[in-house]
Amino acid sequence: MLAPLTDLEETISALIVELLLLEKEKRYPHLLFGDPEDDRTVRVTTHYNMALLAYGFLPESEDLQERTKWFDRPFPQRDNDHIDPAEMNRLMALLYLRPHNENVRTRLEYLVRQKDEDGFDVQPGWLGFDTLWALKLFNLAHEKKVLDADMIHMDELKACLHTLLDQNQLRRDKDLALALRLEYEMEGEICPAHLPYLEHLVQAAEENRGVWGLEELGWRLTEMEDWLGKFVQGNRLTSEEVRPFQQQFRRVVLSTCMVMEYLTPLAGQYPQLRAPIERAMCLWWDQFYGSHTVTTLQSLFPKPHEYDYILVLCRTMRALRQYLGKPLCTLETVQVHILRELTKAKLNLEDPPDVRDIKEALRHWIRVDINGEIEPLKLGFSEANVVRVQPHIWSPMINDPYAANSLITQSLIIKYGPVDLIEVEGKNYEKIPVQIKDAFVRIPKADYTDKDRKRAFVIMQDLRNYKTLYELREEIMEDTANIADLLGSFLGAMHDGGSRKPRQVSKSLLREIYLRKMMEYVDRIFDFVWDRNLFPDQDVIRDTQDGLFHEIGELIRRQGEIQTFPAAHMHGDLHMRNIMVHGLDTSPQEPNLNSDITFKLIDLEYYQSDGDAAFDAGQLLMDIELISRDETRYDSQNRLMRLREGLARVYNDFSITRDDPTFAVRVELAKARALLRIAKGKTKRGSRYTQARQIAQAEKIAEEVIQHSLEAWSYLKAVVAALK
Repeated sequence: MLAPLTDLEETISALIVELLLLEKEKRYPHLLFGDPEDDRTVRVTTHYNMALLAYGFLPESEDLQERTKWFDRPFPQRDNDHIDPAEMNRLMALLYLRPHNENVRTRLEYLVRQKDEDGFDVQPGWLGFDTLWALKLFNLAHEKKVLDADMIHMDELKACLHTLLDQNQLRRDKDLALALRLEYEMEGEICPAHLPYLEHLVQAAEENRGVWGLEELGWRLTEMEDWLGKFVQGNRLTSEEVRPFQQQFRRVVLSTCMVMEYLTPLAGQYPQLRAPIERAMCLWWDQFYGSHTVTTLQSLFPKPHEYDYILVLCRTMRALRQYLGKPLCTLETVQVHILRELTKAKLNLEDPPDVRDIKEALRHWIRVDINGEIEPLKLGFSEANVVRVQPHIWSPMINDPYAANSLITQSLIIKYGPVDLIEVEGKNYEKIPVQIKDAFVRIPKADYTDKDRKRAFVIMQDLRNYKTLYELREEIMEDTANIADLLGSFLGAMHDGGSRKPRQVSKSLLREIYLRKMMEYVDRIFDFVWDRNLFPDQDVIRDTQDGLFHEIGELIRRQGEIQTFPAAHMHGDLHMRNIMVHGLDTSPQEPNLNSDITFKLIDLEYYQSDGDAAFDAGQLLMDIELISRDETRYDSQNRLMRLREGLARVYNDFSITRDDPTFAVRVELAKARALLRIAKGKTKRGSRYTQARQIAQAEKIAEEVIQHSLEAWSYLKAVVAALK
């Protein structure tokens, strides 16, 4: 078995759903099942159907047989017809889908007539490849038992293949790989004289750092090192990095997929192929796997590269089929993922009104209930509610709904709250670049809106294997430094957004996210504290309020000294309850999770693509410190403080790599803002106490609020002092 692939079922489901929707939504009618006389259309449509076969659709299935009608055209139609590239692709599709069709034999006979002493001539200037292509089709016809010996004998085909290899007529990696695959299928092994070609492909992968197809690019290789170097190091590419070399990128991806498709079945007998195939697959897989597979591939092959996009989708499916050694639909849980993806697909607005109404009626027809109790989850400080539910969904045709299994067996998370808040999170999620979308929990658009109560509801995947960093603070144990490095690296990648190209923030950002908000918080805090004399020492209240306003005024006056710095993707509400972790829980049932710690961020109400990384850093560091103060055990406090120190160190290194000299100052400013925001949040609870005449509780809140304000004042004084 070859190396496993990350998020396999989810990614394959996204690929097959996208392929099905390409046709259903008639997205590219000029390419897919379009003009049957157009060479490009025939080629794309052929590969499309072969991708469906790779997934696991059977040739005799009704869906594929219906599609076959598009290929089934009489031949010849004119006196001078010959087998050209379009007819080669049409013949290949028919051999896979309807091999005993009468038009298959006619095309095979015509192809035999186009053979001369040099090989098969299909298109000018491609004799070696044309011959290889013809051999592939004849071998396929032999497998399908539709190649008669009186048409052309297999011995003649084998001799022709040997000539291609012996005379070194095949120079491209993908052609050489196909020739070796054909020899393996025809002979049962690779001839000893041709084993050096196998070693050549292994060596080519090594020299090319894991990919094939560079021999076609010639002198342009020296121009491509930026994106190619990043690609072979396993880093995700951006569309901006690929766009100047779109054609070369396409060639590398397609050549690599084709070589993997042809050579993988040989790896059992020739184990030297295993390592380069695994490396090549992982390099390409790492570009797009996960919950944003389709959007990532679309960004890499944007308009007007639809032709390349469809071919890459199809070739990827075919390579995966060989890599996994079985039809992709047989993978466990794939069907569940496909059900989810299809239910998320948008309604086809081109449907006639009656069809749309029928679909809506079916949605109301399905019966839904909830098993067990609704489990409240409150992970952040947002106004939204978060709950876990176990849905029970069944057909009303079943008399006893609980006698049948639910159509959805997994628990779900439902987040609901004010419409504006929920919509902001959804819109913010859509803004996140595909390169870092996996860093965030997917926030789909609202599934339902209660217009009367002005509340929106979003249904999300239940990340049961994840817990918040706050919940797992006791699990940090002795591995605090490693966790700080991993979390810091994760956050740094999120801040970079997939690109380290520096860009400057707007000059108003410092005022908007720091200074203006702090003034609002101070007003709210002291309006509460002055009410009913909740804090006994009025001099402390007055001095603290005046001191805060004085330091904020100084910062407003001198903001020009720190308002210019590199922009970053900013979560905006980064604390331990908004960081989800998987792999840190050392439960007996999952003893090996520590070897693969992963993080996800939740709550995107305040996300900004042109924000300040120091803002997130200061907020998180202050949150960890405040939580450590509430811990009663010294070792728990100590672990949290070591985590804070480790993150501070990682963030310091991050600021150096970004040439951001005022980063540390802004971190201290962010700590002050975080303290004032927390204090402002506590005044809500304090106001409820005063309204309920629970004065003792309100006074306790007032004391806490003043302590936070005093500490914020000290941070602000330090920031102002650092600017002098």
